[in-house]
Amino acid sequence: MYYTIYKTTNKINGKYYIGAHKTDNLDDGYFGSGIILNRAIEKHGIENFKREILFCFNNPEEMWNKEQELVIVDEFTYNIKSGGDGGFDYINENKLNLHNLKLARK
Repeated sequence: MYYTIYKTTNKINGKYYIGAHKTDNLDDGYFGSGIILNRAIEKHGIENFKREILFCFNNPEEMWNKEQELVIVDEFTYNIKSGGDGGFDYINENKLNLHNLKLARK
């Protein structure tokens, strides 16, 4: 099992998403599960995004620690929260969805 930190970058506007991903296959084609990221992929097409693996770890603790260190939320990112503890938990706890996220960040 691999515990990775990856970066998905929009080749059109330079915005990026940094995330954590657990996988058996480093070439699994995973681009990220971020809501705003996925809306941007729908808008611009997957061919206009590139994914790179920044770090690979042997355990989830190191992965989450590195994500916490790297992820920032600003106008250049598709991330909606700082890193370190998983995106879906944050979305569910805060009752976020596509209708109340600011899609202008695309």
